Amino acid sequence: MQCPPPMSDSPFGGSQGRMVSMVLDKEPDVGVEAVKLLTLILQSMEEMLTDEDCEAVYPVVYASNRALAAAAGEFLYRKQFDLDWEAEKEKGRRGGSRDFFRLVLAFFIESELHEHAAYLVDSLWDCAAPLLKDWDGLTHLLLEESPEEGWGDQQENALIEILVSSMRQATEGKPPVGRGPGKKVLSARERKAREDDREKLTQYLIPLLPQLLAKFSADAEKVALLLAAPRYFNLSLYSSGRLEKYLEQLLVQLREVVEKHTGQEVLEAAARALYVLCKPEFTFYSRVDLARSRLVDTLADKFQQEVAELLQASYLDEDEVYSMAATLKRISILHNAHDLTPWQLYEPCSHLLQRAVDTGEVPKQVVIPSMTCLHFSILWELARVSGTVPAQKELLALKRKVASFCSLCQSCLTDVDSGVQEQAFVLLSDLLLVFSPQLARGEREALELLVYRPEVALQSQLAGFLMDHVFNHAELVGSDEEEIERLHQRRNLLAGFCKLIIYNVLELSAASDVFKHYAKFYKDYGDIIKETLSRARQIDRDEWARTLLLSLQQLLTELLLQQGPDAVFGKAFLEIRDLARRFSLFFSLHQLHNRQALVALHKAGIKFALQEPAPSGSELGPLNLPFLEVLSEFSPRLLHPDKKLLLSYLEQTCQARLSPQQRGKAWNELLMYRRSLRSLDAMGSNASQIAAPRPRRRPGSAAKRRRLDDSSERGDSSLQLSSRLETPMLTSTVLKRGHQPGSPAQLQEEEGSESDFVQSQPWFSSQRSRESPGRQQLLVPRSASRPGLGSRMDRLSLMEEEEEEEEMVIQEESSDEEDPQGLDMPLIRSHSPQSEQLRDLFDSTILGIEDP
Repeated sequence: MQCPPPMSDSPFGGSQGRMVSMVLDKEPDVGVEAVKLLTLILQSMEEMLTDEDCEAVYPVVYASNRALAAAAGEFLYRKQFDLDWEAEKEKGRRGGSRDFFRLVLAFFIESELHEHAAYLVDSLWDCAAPLLKDWDGLTHLLLEESPEEGWGDQQENALIEILVSSMRQATEGKPPVGRGPGKKVLSARERKAREDDREKLTQYLIPLLPQLLAKFSADAEKVALLLAAPRYFNLSLYSSGRLEKYLEQLLVQLREVVEKHTGQEVLEAAARALYVLCKPEFTFYSRVDLARSRLVDTLADKFQQEVAELLQASYLDEDEVYSMAATLKRISILHNAHDLTPWQLYEPCSHLLQRAVDTGEVPKQVVIPSMTCLHFSILWELARVSGTVPAQKELLALKRKVASFCSLCQSCLTDVDSGVQEQAFVLLSDLLLVFSPQLARGEREALELLVYRPEVALQSQLAGFLMDHVFNHAELVGSDEEEIERLHQRRNLLAGFCKLIIYNVLELSAASDVFKHYAKFYKDYGDIIKETLSRARQIDRDEWARTLLLSLQQLLTELLLQQGPDAVFGKAFLEIRDLARRFSLFFSLHQLHNRQALVALHKAGIKFALQEPAPSGSELGPLNLPFLEVLSEFSPRLLHPDKKLLLSYLEQTCQARLSPQQRGKAWNELLMYRRSLRSLDAMGSNASQIAAPRPRRRPGSAAKRRRLDDSSERGDSSLQLSSRLETPMLTSTVLKRGHQPGSPAQLQEEEGSESDFVQSQPWFSSQRSRESPGRQQLLVPRSASRPGLGSRMDRLSLMEEEEEEEEMVIQEESSDEEDPQGLDMPLIRSHSPQSEQLRDLFDSTILGIEDP
């Protein structure tokens, strides 16, 4: 007899291992329950969990899901930090908190996830908030000259991060970025608790913050963190609590920080802290304003002197360049948060930038902050005139400044230094957006004079900048962090250009330079381009469709110019077809809305494909004939009557554009496009009979069906080439019933794929849309087995499949797909090799849709 295997000593039989693996389940709720169960095991039978089990749970405190992170934070607290703090108090007033923070620091540093202290504090907040709010103990740990634990630089940085994060958590209660919802409605009790915490930390930190800044004044990283503290203070305590002397000390430290450091982060932190303090509603405003004025006086006097030397001297040594760049950087960062117009910095900065454009002798370290100062000077002046009734003279002066600055930035777009080019592009994008036509809307009609519209040359330069700096194929060289930072910068540049399109600063056709890279650069910029596509469709569907067509035309023309007619056999042509297929997905939803735009796209595409005929007597087809293959990707999105209309238009265009000898040629591209338009002629009735459920017979339904068929024929035959493509008014084949709870009488407007239309053509009916009374909907005939249910479920399934395709297909690998109707065939192309006959794609006649 065989003995059974020995049982595990654990009462769980080893199941705690499975629980640990469930912590990282794809469903966060499962992970939360698993962590809670492990916490109960830890409290009851700690020996059942190995160190490996616990270490698998610890990193979850940095998870993006707050419930899961909070559960892991409680587990971490019970395992590592849950001591008898009442007993620890016997060691002294701060003995308990010292040990707690020592343990937290050890865990935080060992996790090697620096700059994530806010996530750790948020995870521990529910179970260890009283300890984390021991700001008195935290600050005294930082101020100790020779602490017993021997804090090093790393420990001090981590401790300051925890201090600032706990202040933010106590006063704002917002989870860190990417974790949980944003704002929530607070109860009166929660608001009272937060105000109490704010009062408490203000009383502790106001006397100690100047000391902390003085101790760590040489460390830019620590100072930048500490300067965030005033944002969480109850600043009124400076006056009501008779703490003005600490305000004076803080202002002295702020000035020393600005004069001592040149780093972007620490200077921005100082400017924000000074902005928080310098508000007119505070009784101590005059003191802060005086301190700010003295600081800016010093910087402005130094800058004026250095500018005069630079404009007169023919050469500057490195020390002079460094000093001037540092001064300008401080001024530009302060100018972001404070109005420095009284110091009249615009003129010297303008002369400096003009010198750089004319001679190229000004170092980039000086050019970049000069442009930034000019930019903020214009914005502050705009803010001033917007708040009053401006005089005509003021508006004209500001308009001249805007035009001059845009001209200088346009010149900087061709600078030899890429940093100067990018800064000029960013500032131009922002300024063009601010002074766009939206500036004079609403109650600001008086500002109409300030609206600035970029010239064609500037628009072309902005688009060319994108090609060189965003959509280039140069490999990024450097560390992973540098590559990520560089990609982030490129995304910002692209987003700035796309905003100009969305807000009508640039013509919608300018988006073709962005749209044509949708598939190729989807990994890096796909979300930005897709959002731009959607917003552009909302602005003007017809112009949006023409822009999509222009993108495809440009790609094909570039391909033929670079590689010749044989390029249509290569991978690049397949990529153009794939891009067209992706574009066609945007027409799959709301097909009735997109109907007119889609037909116009096909007409313009047919003209483009046949606009360059081959010489008379030649066996070769038109040079752009392969574009019909690209155009066939949009055919499945057409309604059946529109396919018949376009087929007739194609024949008329061929008659007008092709010679008698060429009309009988069986070019593969032409055959493929014809078949994509004829795909429903032969199979439409059979497909509808197979796919659509047979409606139940009811009294009078035969007569209604006859009226439907007659109306359909009349509607199809009446469609002419110059029609407005109105949806035919037909009669429903389904009897109307009264509204019942849970069983609506009409379905919503169809948003499915082309297969829905194959099934629905025989009973396409006219009804009101959910958006406007004049719109139309489709009624689905009821199944004989269960009226309405089966066909409605089929339609819902088709709608879901189409929506999933539109959302998910972009994420798949690019591949060449067969024609949706299975009509692809081996291609034998014959093209004219004379690529020099290609015409300019921006010719307005190409995008016209009038008949030939």
